[in-house]
Amino acid sequence: MHVRERVATALACAALDRQLAGILIFDLDPDLLQPLTRWLCDLIGASPSVSVLGATTTDGDLWTRVRPELAGAAGFRLEHGPLVGVGRPPGLIVVPDLTRLGLAGARAAVTMIGADVVHLERTGLQVRWRPEDYWIACCRRDEVGRVSPHLLDRFAVRIDAAGLGVRRETDPDAAPVLDPPDPRWVTAVRTGRLASLSKAAAEDVVERLPLGAAGMRRELALARIARALAALDDDTVVEHEHVDAAARLIGLTPPAATDAPAASPVEPLVRGVDEPGDGEVQQEVRRIEVPEGDSVPLRAGPLPDAEERRYPYPEDHADLEHDPDPLRFGARRRTGGPPRGHPVGTRPARELRDIAVTASLLESARFQAVRCGRQHFRLGHPLHVEAADLRSHLRAPRPAHLLVLVLDHTCHRDWDWYDALTPYLRWAYAARASVGVVEVGAADAPDELCARGFSARGLLDPRVAAALERRPGRATPLAHGLSLAARQLRHNTQHGDAPVTEAVLLVATDGRANIPLAASRSRRLPERVAAEGVQDALRVACQIGTLHRVHSVVVGPGSRPGAHLTTMLADALGGSVITDGAGEDG
Repeated sequence: MHVRERVATALACAALDRQLAGILIFDLDPDLLQPLTRWLCDLIGASPSVSVLGATTTDGDLWTRVRPELAGAAGFRLEHGPLVGVGRPPGLIVVPDLTRLGLAGARAAVTMIGADVVHLERTGLQVRWRPEDYWIACCRRDEVGRVSPHLLDRFAVRIDAAGLGVRRETDPDAAPVLDPPDPRWVTAVRTGRLASLSKAAAEDVVERLPLGAAGMRRELALARIARALAALDDDTVVEHEHVDAAARLIGLTPPAATDAPAASPVEPLVRGVDEPGDGEVQQEVRRIEVPEGDSVPLRAGPLPDAEERRYPYPEDHADLEHDPDPLRFGARRRTGGPPRGHPVGTRPARELRDIAVTASLLESARFQAVRCGRQHFRLGHPLHVEAADLRSHLRAPRPAHLLVLVLDHTCHRDWDWYDALTPYLRWAYAARASVGVVEVGAADAPDELCARGFSARGLLDPRVAAALERRPGRATPLAHGLSLAARQLRHNTQHGDAPVTEAVLLVATDGRANIPLAASRSRRLPERVAAEGVQDALRVACQIGTLHRVHSVVVGPGSRPGAHLTTMLADALGGSVITDGAGEDG
């Protein structure tokens, strides 16, 4: 099955059965998301509202909205948010990148997709409805480990779209991304008729999926896809061929045959026979009978049997890259200063700090007609705000732990530093610590005389993994790298309302610095170095040793020439030194 036909069939199955409303598309070109959305809207036969959820989506964007209304008695109206399905036709929820979906959107997806009923109680609103929206989410297959398994489990239809061509809007002769829907599909979707599942088909569904998965969502998804395929073919009962087609559609391999007959060798069409003594090759030509009938055009593309099948549940084998509790915030700390962190919503104010002005005014606007009576309709009448109207910001917690990594790439040419760094990386992951990385001596550094660094919200930032795999260069500006690390530590532990209560400085180096600090700052290659680079590194390390709430650890490759330099560096930092025996000579 060609990728265009596969994607179109999967969308048609989801449109037919509301229990398949969660559609997850792997490796889709971002330019194709909008054409696929339009194609699904054409198949449904309506003009559904399309809502896009991303990283910045909050609860206030999803459930309720307050709109001004001059003609109304209250001067405003309270509207349902895009996810509230009361009094409207089914909508379309689009998630361009599932790995970057915010907490509010992830919670909404887990709650709504596949649910029988949804209850909402928020801001005086109390409604109940049956969710009928379609959810289309995109995700790269190699990034699926960054998504919560509970969220992935809600998407029943998994389809691989790698290789789906991009339609050029500027080219009028370009083929559409997907062929127009089959008229039989349109009729089946409009009528909503589904086939019944036979007992043999149900047993076949159970045998198709490997054991070990929690729950029965995958078996139910395969059975529902087979039921939808039967309905699209105008069949009333699901049989073995429908289950087989559903498994091929999502990428499940068929069960291995036990008694498969051995394939007979193919007889060549042209055979060469060497007659002894002649030196000539006689050819025997065999005629092949071609059946009569109309010719069928052959599309360009991969052969059906040679097409690579992708497993629809890559999270079973993916490395865990998401937070331990991806569907909730981390623990909040009570501090004496004002709250910090970016706002993610509002809540009733408990004190006169961090007031959300706009949310407070909108809350008070709901009661103006009651509080002011007829005076409310006079021009220029002031807004009456009471204490019960005040709202404060609900802010995401800021991390209380910090890990600063100083990676000297020139010291791990023949040393695997992962064993030595793993305990500290695990601590940073478990504590949800923010991470600062300073790279020294990388081969692809813009300037080999300077170190470079960056800050990440957590250990799962892809830049951290890329920094650990960088190839070593020639120069070692260790003093400049330590100065960048000192700047990050001061900023996060001492400046203003610094939230960090515990910082760990982890320096992976052999201590052999060969670039003075002055050369790094001036970006001029020194004529003579001697021990100036080492002395500058020790001087900066002594300054770091005076910082409070900072624990320093130096990790070295073991017994090498100049191994005493790591001990000197650890003493200057006021920390400890760990040597890895894997890097010892001999």
